[in-house]
Amino acid sequence: MATISSWPPYPPEFEDLDYALRSNGWLVEYQNKAEARFFAVEYLGELIAFTILSKTGETEAEFRIALRADRIGQGFGRAITNMTLAKGFTAIGLTRIHLIVRKNNHRAISLYKSFGFTVRGECFKSVNGKQAYFQVMELLKESYPQKGGSMNRALLVIDVQNEYFFGKLPVSYPPNSLDNILMVMKAAAANQISVAVIQHAAKVETSPVFKKGSLEWKLHPDVEKQHRDVLIEKNWPDSFTETKLEEWLKSKNIDTITVCGYMTQMCCDTTARRAFHLGYAVEFLSDATGTLSFQNEAGSVTDEELHRAILVTQSRFSKVMKSDDWVSSIQIKS
Repeated sequence: MATISSWPPYPPEFEDLDYALRSNGWLVEYQNKAEARFFAVEYLGELIAFTILSKTGETEAEFRIALRADRIGQGFGRAITNMTLAKGFTAIGLTRIHLIVRKNNHRAISLYKSFGFTVRGECFKSVNGKQAYFQVMELLKESYPQKGGSMNRALLVIDVQNEYFFGKLPVSYPPNSLDNILMVMKAAAANQISVAVIQHAAKVETSPVFKKGSLEWKLHPDVEKQHRDVLIEKNWPDSFTETKLEEWLKSKNIDTITVCGYMTQMCCDTTARRAFHLGYAVEFLSDATGTLSFQNEAGSVTDEELHRAILVTQSRFSKVMKSDDWVSSIQIKS
């Protein structure tokens, strides 16, 4: 309890969740309940989360989860939820698990729905002296094995166009980024993961870059040859704005997106952050994204410095990983 109470506070967008960890939080609330079971989660020897299954009937229980703020968006929540549900339905013998989740916590609601939880009602609760609006959700044992909480991924290949190779914005770091992009595209196709290729077009016809119809606007020929499920045109750094991307993701029940392409600090970073805010789990491939050195009135930055800085900050929103590790994680087990 001392360790958990010393965890860093949640950032402003999640500050309403912080009460679970502090004085009179969940640990205090549930510690004297005989039917409450606590599960502590360690990663690399460090306590990063805990979950609670508190019986509310002979074969039913309420589920709660708390995750360290600096571990949000890295896939831990999904894995930990899955492990706890499995414990409940097997070792403990539950037939129904229910929970409440803030109605504006779209990220969590999306996660629970991917496991098969359904909305059964709404309620108000007083939290830190304020009224909070919750949804009541439940999962029945017979629905769990079919769902299993497995990730339903889509690979987003962002702006791998000639402009970044033969045009005015030649990507220079990290080395072999294109080879890694092609590798993950092939791996996605081989492992039945949907692939969305995103192609940028300038909104202004007089733009010096990404002019629609130009050689520089076209996809890199090696990417053009790879399998894709959809080609989406965009006009903004965010791949969701004024595009059909979100509609396509919903049509395929995607809950996890993997980002690769160009540039690290521009369209890749912007798309990953937007996906996080929309409730998707995000994976960001460190060696299958890339950028170049920049210099302007604000100063200068090398390609390596810029790329590294974005990866460090992106870890707040995504699980940053190397392409080889991503390929190993998605391979279909026989």
